[in-house]
Amino acid sequence: MTSEPTPRLSGVAGVVLTVRFLSELGLLGGLALAGSRLGGGVALAIVDAVLLPLAAAAVWGMFIAPRARRRLPEPARFLVEFALFAATGVVLALVGWLVTGIVLAVAGIAVAGLTRRFAKDG
Repeated sequence: MTSEPTPRLSGVAGVVLTVRFLSELGLLGGLALAGSRLGGGVALAIVDAVLLPLAAAAVWGMFIAPRARRRLPEPARFLVEFALFAATGVVLALVGWLVTGIVLAVAGIAVAGLTRRFAKDG
C-alpha cells in the first residue's frame, strides 16, 4: 500500500469521472440483464448473467482501468471501450431491450469521449 494522497474530484473532470463510473455500472448491469434473458433455462440464465459482466469487468480491469498493468495506449483503449458499450447495446437489443441498449451504448461511448476531453487520464 502506498501513502500517496488520493486526488479530489472537482469541477468538470469530477463530474465526468462520476458519470463515467455510473456508465460502467450500467454496462455491467446491462450485461447481467441481457445474460439473464439469454439462458435457455434457469441455471444457464444465471451462468450467463454472471459470466457476461465478469468477462467485461476482466477486459476493463486488464486493459482500460487507470491502474491496469497492461493498460492500452490511446486510441486502442477508446476502441476497446467503444466495443464493450456497443456490444452491450447490441446484446440488450437482441433480448428485447432495444431502447435501453441504444441509450446505454450511446451514453457510454459519449462519456468515454468526454473522459478523454476533460479528465485526461481517467
